[in-house]
Amino acid sequence: MLRAALRPRSLGMLALMVAATVVCGMLAGWQWDRAHRAITERTSAPAELGDVRDVLEIGGVVTNDDSGGIVTATGTYDASQQILVGGRHIDGTDAAIVVTALHLTLADGSEALLPVARGWVAAADVTGADGELDPALAPAPPSGEVTATGRLEASEAATDGVEGGIASEISTPLLVNEWGSPMYAGYVAQTSAAEGLQPMPEAESAFSRGLDWQNIGYAAQWIVFGVFFLYLWWRTVRTHHLDEQEAQREALRAALDEETPRPAPGTDAPTPAGAPGAAHPQEDADAGTPPAR
Repeated sequence: MLRAALRPRSLGMLALMVAATVVCGMLAGWQWDRAHRAITERTSAPAELGDVRDVLEIGGVVTNDDSGGIVTATGTYDASQQILVGGRHIDGTDAAIVVTALHLTLADGSEALLPVARGWVAAADVTGADGELDPALAPAPPSGEVTATGRLEASEAATDGVEGGIASEISTPLLVNEWGSPMYAGYVAQTSAAEGLQPMPEAESAFSRGLDWQNIGYAAQWIVFGVFFLYLWWRTVRTHHLDEQEAQREALRAALDEETPRPAPGTDAPTPAGAPGAAHPQEDADAGTPPAR
């Protein structure tokens, strides 16, 4: 098999497979670095991004680099533009999040809306006599100009609409239909305690929870691909080696068949005594004796 492996064709294929394996190793290292960086960023303090108007454009998406960063927003709340987002479980408590529209003045003098999750409250405290959440029981926002400080978060995926001031998600596409536009695509989760509300906990999306394991899985996949390329080369060389051995055996069998003597054409092979059709010695003797008179 070593002879088959050292042939130019096999060596050329080996060089190609080694190059592919090296590329897979580099990709595996890159995914591992991403997983390590994601874990490190999750355990480190959030970045201070500054004024939200300098970080996020109207209609612009919240990127992974900006998500979770601390921003500030100065404007006025509109008490008529407030909803409760129920179905949350925070610190072992069934909770509802209070989301209010903050009106910001942009550099050109126009106005834009920024959803602000001002905090959360126990669901029991905002549940009416009918057993349903009642937005009227939520703490009212402060009046006048305020500065909200919190984490910049991406909009949650919308599954249901907003009905009677109640929603299932903090989804800016749904809030645009309720409050109007222009509106920022993300929202601010206020980290400082507001009156009557608990500060927002750190968001844990499925992406942020699974990012490290996802990238580690990708790294393992690239390693498997690299090992597969080397296995493919070994399998190919082994197949060629077995084919050559079979060809040699066939050639040897053909040579042995040629060396085995065969009867000349037109001659009959001797018939063994006792075989059907063989002449008996006594019968031959009787055949030469004339009959008695």
